Amino acid sequence: MPPTERRETPERRSLRALLSAYAVSQFGNWLFRTGVVYYAYNQNHGSNALLTTAIVLVYLPILFGSRLLAPLADRRDTRRTLIGLDILRAAVLVVLLAAVGGGAGGGFTSAATITVMAFLSLLTPFFTASQTAYLRRVLPTERIPSALAAVSKVDWSTFILGTAAAPLMLQVSNLPVLITLDIASFVVSGLLLVRLAPAPVPASGRTDGGGAGSGSGKPRLSGSSRWLLASVFALNAGAGVINVYPNVVARDFLGGGAGWLSVINLANGTGAVIGATLAARLRGRRGLRPGVLAALTAAVSLACMTLVTTAWVAVLASSVMLMAGQVFAVVFQARILENEPVAVAGRVSGLFTLGTFAGVTVSILLFMGITSLGSPRGSFTVLLLVAAASALVSAWIGQAAARKYGEAAPEAADRLPDTGAESAALLVRQAGRAFATGVTVASTVASGIPHATTVNSFVTVSLDPPLVLICVAHGSHLATLVTEGSPLGVTVLAADQRETAAHFARAERPVGEAQFTGHAWRPGPETGAPLLAHGAAWLEGRVQSVVPAGDHAIVLARVLAFTPSDEPVEGPLVFYGGGFHSLGHDASAAPGGLQKAEQ
Repeated sequence: MPPTERRETPERRSLRALLSAYAVSQFGNWLFRTGVVYYAYNQNHGSNALLTTAIVLVYLPILFGSRLLAPLADRRDTRRTLIGLDILRAAVLVVLLAAVGGGAGGGFTSAATITVMAFLSLLTPFFTASQTAYLRRVLPTERIPSALAAVSKVDWSTFILGTAAAPLMLQVSNLPVLITLDIASFVVSGLLLVRLAPAPVPASGRTDGGGAGSGSGKPRLSGSSRWLLASVFALNAGAGVINVYPNVVARDFLGGGAGWLSVINLANGTGAVIGATLAARLRGRRGLRPGVLAALTAAVSLACMTLVTTAWVAVLASSVMLMAGQVFAVVFQARILENEPVAVAGRVSGLFTLGTFAGVTVSILLFMGITSLGSPRGSFTVLLLVAAASALVSAWIGQAAARKYGEAAPEAADRLPDTGAESAALLVRQAGRAFATGVTVASTVASGIPHATTVNSFVTVSLDPPLVLICVAHGSHLATLVTEGSPLGVTVLAADQRETAAHFARAERPVGEAQFTGHAWRPGPETGAPLLAHGAAWLEGRVQSVVPAGDHAIVLARVLAFTPSDEPVEGPLVFYGGGFHSLGHDASAAPGGLQKAEQ
């Protein structure tokens, strides 16, 4: 294929399908939730206690789901999990629709609706964690911030549509219509998710009585991640007031109802979309700094939100606060995911959600307590000033984390000091180009899904026992799949396999079996790991240990079988000076070789 020819890879198709499915289901979610909360609030004449109760009943299950269900995403096929959750959510809503449409009493209908809302909220962190784990498994580390920003943009774009439409739809329709639309959204979402390419389950994420996500033996989060999660909690303990702010301001301060509520939600959603767009551009270059500045901006905005009787100030300040909040969320979540292994991405996503909604719950409880002590105007002002102080604490914690652990994730921070790091890395790279190496394609198979990548850091280590090693970059697909006991295949490439080497080195190649299209292979007889056809030699083994080493990991494997080619080859493929070369002689006559190694 000519270099200038562009085609959509399965990875890009999967990402588009994932975002499309999320957009459809989130629109239905926002429409349903906003409609139910607004209906209850309006029917009870603006009762702050009822508004608070409704929101808490949505958020408390999210806390439990974040802690208990989210880690399950690390031990499952994320594609099947996402589809299954859509089916389950649609089925539950069908039952609710039957109860509402069956003419049940008003009390029963209200209780059933609240119960279903709570159950859907319980599943939300599991869905989010599965989505995050899927992205973490199929995307290189450097693309995670932009993927999270894309998810955030979808979330807030659908927020604009759903929350603005729900109050207006209730003027011309009823609750069963909203339920029906939510069911349809989950059905369509599930059909779109069928198009996702399978994502391999990291070997250390499988369930075998222990490992990540199990009740015991869960790896401890890094110190940097714990500090950042504390900052997430502190920000949301203040910024969580945005969940009641539009309703209270629209009804109690601006004298409007559905009209002002739709205006505020529209402005807030627009601000959040802008913030997510900014986050994707800022995260990769400036470390944690944009997140810390965003927390400071949120604090100032919360203080300005006290001017609730001036409509344009109230709307602008809350929109800026949400814009800053999205920058903060994308920057800090991406850093936490980079800090931790891919095999626990679901658990990490759950903890991020837990910190977020624990903070929101505290904010709602503060709202309920403070507004019960005095006049609505005075008590609401006090609440917003407390929220601003909490956001300032978040900024302080984030800055302290940056000073203590560095602006960049550990893989980047551990390489070289900031001063002259790029030039030093260039010197190391230039020195490496002066050393000629062979070229191999290393491979493995996880959850029945094969994967391979080009590696020139293949070394024989020991003859007794027979050991070899390769080095793989952190964040690469292969690094997410190999752990102790994983199968490992190595194809030593022949001189005429330059295109094969280039193909399996491309970051944009498909994932799974699709990446082998046009490259014949067979599963190794000892391990099932893919072995490419027409190589100079093949080796199979099992990983004995994985040792972190800077921005790479050293994978040590015990050899199970070695087979040289029995067909004439032009010699081995050699990498030197940044390019591929050939020695120009027949290497097939090399005698001997380890035919079958002891296990």
